[in-house]
Amino acid sequence: MLKERSRAGMALALFALTCALAAPAAFGADKSRAPLFLTATNGSTNYLAVIDTVTRETDYVPTGGAGGASGNAGGVAVQGELAAVVNYGSLSVTIFMRQGNTMQPVQTVKTTTAPLSVAFGHNHLVVLCASTAESFPVYGNTVGSNDGIAQLLIGDGSSAQITTYTGGAIYSEKSGSIGLLNLETEGSPGISGPSVRVMLPAAPNNNTPFGMAADGANVYVTIAHSDLQVLVVNGQIVSTATGPTPFTSQQGAITHAPCWNALFGHFLFSADSPGQQLLRYLVSDSNIFFDKASVATLPGAPTDLAVQNNLLGVIDGGSGGNSDVSLFDVSSEGELALRFTLKIAGPINGAALIQ
Repeated sequence: MLKERSRAGMALALFALTCALAAPAAFGADKSRAPLFLTATNGSTNYLAVIDTVTRETDYVPTGGAGGASGNAGGVAVQGELAAVVNYGSLSVTIFMRQGNTMQPVQTVKTTTAPLSVAFGHNHLVVLCASTAESFPVYGNTVGSNDGIAQLLIGDGSSAQITTYTGGAIYSEKSGSIGLLNLETEGSPGISGPSVRVMLPAAPNNNTPFGMAADGANVYVTIAHSDLQVLVVNGQIVSTATGPTPFTSQQGAITHAPCWNALFGHFLFSADSPGQQLLRYLVSDSNIFFDKASVATLPGAPTDLAVQNNLLGVIDGGSGGNSDVSLFDVSSEGELALRFTLKIAGPINGAALIQ
């Protein structure tokens, strides 16, 4: 433990972190309530699984749609009292509002193609679909009608994740693109194209852009099957970090891959799906540094994760017909302590924490 803390301290000094990043907090949340962990059961009849992070009690609330999303992150997103959940099979997104220790559906918005990933930002809900990105204005606790749509760079159904950052919206497609889109705020029109391509490294270091986490103008993105984390600023990759090595077996099978990201201050946690673990990186406005493997080990392959305040939640594929939800307390030094793990029936999708 002392050795790890010393190494982390040296890395922080080496990279001269210029901003004291704060751990994310829910906008307009009631801090007196226990956080709830949210994920979707993702079956033909979709439910939002609502887990009390203190009592472990789980409530299943119908979304009114069909699931079916896979290979993506951000299937659930939160802002304040609201949560958005994708219904891939129904071409819709259900809007929930927190009521006590559960969530209640209050709206459904339709998308033009199948939705895979959602995020809030710039007074909008943004949705990454199979071939488009779309936006819906948010007025307090109400989501308005579609006010923007843009074609994706590839649009072949390999959509991975969308998020918002200071400059607009950014998305990834697993078949080989990271794209930037305009996104206005304060009642102005929503998402608009054309998509601006972020130039990826040369092959073989451009294999499968996946997950992302944003802080201000900085976006930290995985290029999963190349075992890389990259920092994108102003549409350019300015720093790259290699994950655990070697990341392929002698037969060429991928054994490690940073897939999906969650940011906690200057610590970036990434889900290594083939390694069934979480990785930890140190980040700043200008650098990424691979810090520690196996910061947590998981029962199955992790497929999404989320951080709020000092709590991290992660989902994995589990075994058989079950999936797993694991909750960890995060220390100020980025160490994880398991709070609990529980089973959820079905191929769950999306991870979010709401206060």
